[in-house]
Order: sequence, then C-alpha cells, then structure tokens
Amino acid sequence: MIREVTDPAECRSLWEALSPGQRIWDDWDLMSAFHDAEHCDFRFLVREEGGKPTGLVSLVFNRELNRGELFGGSYPDSRTLWIDNADWPAFVEAFPETTVFFDLRGSWVDALLADHPDYAPNFQEVDQRFYLAPDDFGRDMVNHIKSLSADTRQGILYDLRKVQARNPELRWSTDNEVDIFIDLVNRRFGAESDYATPKGQEELRRVTGELADNGWLHTLVITVDGKTEAVSLSALHGETWISLYAASNHEVKNLGKLLTVETVQEACRRGAKEVNYMTGMAWKAQWGMKWEPARTFRRPPKVTETGTSDPAA
Repeated sequence: MIREVTDPAECRSLWEALSPGQRIWDDWDLMSAFHDAEHCDFRFLVREEGGKPTGLVSLVFNRELNRGELFGGSYPDSRTLWIDNADWPAFVEAFPETTVFFDLRGSWVDALLADHPDYAPNFQEVDQRFYLAPDDFGRDMVNHIKSLSADTRQGILYDLRKVQARNPELRWSTDNEVDIFIDLVNRRFGAESDYATPKGQEELRRVTGELADNGWLHTLVITVDGKTEAVSLSALHGETWISLYAASNHEVKNLGKLLTVETVQEACRRGAKEVNYMTGMAWKAQWGMKWEPARTFRRPPKVTETGTSDPAA
C-alpha cells in the first residue's frame, strides 16, 4: 500500500529510516535548508509492508508552480528514488497530475526503464553532470590541463599566467563567506541574479550555514590589489568534493580560471576521489571534465505542437 504523509515530523522519520545516508543529498537537515516551506507542502509517498516502510518518494507539492517536486528542490543533482522498481507504476499513479523531478541519476533511470520501458517518454530530457576524478591526473589539476587539446591547453595556461602575474592572494578557510558570493553575483547579474531577492539569499544562507555547522564547508577567497574579487564555496562530504557556488569579478580577466584550478587543487589536497561540478554550463566540457547523464521526469511528458516528445523542451 502507498500512503501519503503530510506531517513534517513523520516525513523526517521516514526519510531517516530509508535514506541511504551515502551522499550529501541524503542528509535531512541539508535538504531542509533547500526546502521552500512558504510554497511547498509535504506529501511524502511511502510504501508499507507489514506496517514497515519499504519505499519512499520524498514528494512535496509546490503551490506556487502547481506541481509535485522532490523535497529539497531542483538544485541537488544525480538523485534517486528510494523504491523498488517493481513499485514504480503504483507510485506514478499517486503523483500529482503535474509532477517534475529534476536531475535524476542517469544510471538509475536506465535501470528503471529496463523494467518499465513504457515510461521512456516521461524521461526524454537529458542533462549532463560534470565531474573530475583526481586519481586520473595524479591529483594535480595542471596535469589534467596538459592532457587537453593543444589550443585549449595553451589558452588556459596562458590565461593563468596572466592573472597570476597580478600576484593574487588566495585564502582557504572554513568561514561562511556567503555575503561575498552574493555581492559578486548580484554585481554581475543584477535583477536577473538568483540571489537578488531576500528569498534567494535566505535559502543560500540556510544551505551554507548547514554546511558550515556540519564541517563540510570549504571556502576560497581571492584578493587582487587589496580587493576581494572572487570566492568559491564548496562542500567536502566523505571522498566527494562538490563545487557548489563560485563567483568572480569579470573585470579582472581570467580570475574565474584561477578559481577553478585552485578549487580542484584543494580538493586533491583534501583527498577527494571525485570533484563534482554538477550539471550544465558548456565550459566544463571544454575543460575535459567527465560527465554522466542526469534526466528529468515529467508527468505528463512534455510534448511539441505535433504531439511528439521533445527532448529539448
């Protein structure tokens, strides 16, 4: 039997009973920091057998967008649902008529569709999750850069030398420098920034605060000519480093490249086996990062005017 649960305390209890606890996104408190409590109502779906929970879809209903979503919103990447594949059709029937789950792990979706190929139209949208494996390049990002095509390699190394000639000061810490990030992003994007509004800023502060409280936050601040011009906010969870937020003053040329290289170098020094750069942005492919598919589930499937599934929609 699949039952809907709306009480937050019971939802947390179910989450903690069934969460694999392996990835940073399996942590209730961190996902709560991403949760939009103003607009999203708990509607967790649990399958029970003999009075015990055996499967869970951490669904919430977003009243602002009128759709079902996963608890924690759309930022966390490469997610899976904690269910037996055999129960998938029953869970789908329990989803709201309009439901969207972003960035599901591609390999998990492939296994699901092997059992339920009729649902392929619901998973047509494919993105890429980018990552690096430090052991592949001797735990030195310069080695990785040297493995790229001649033009790309020479361009990156030239740009790094140019910005390094300005003697930037690099400071790593566990401080929560979220205000620096917000200022840099808003200066560049203005009203289009995700953090131009109090709501966006409050979520970001909740997330980075939770990371800091757990000892997962690692921050790089770069100063040029006495001014703070770049920052990266990353998380180290187990042996996975997640590059979560980064911003730089684009008037200081090539600073973004230095931020990327130094962030990966710190991940290597900290013993990370994977550096997760999450989904989207073409420059990650240009830097030769590995990738795996991340797929979106939609109910109903998104279609074109001709009625066929449209992967690009």
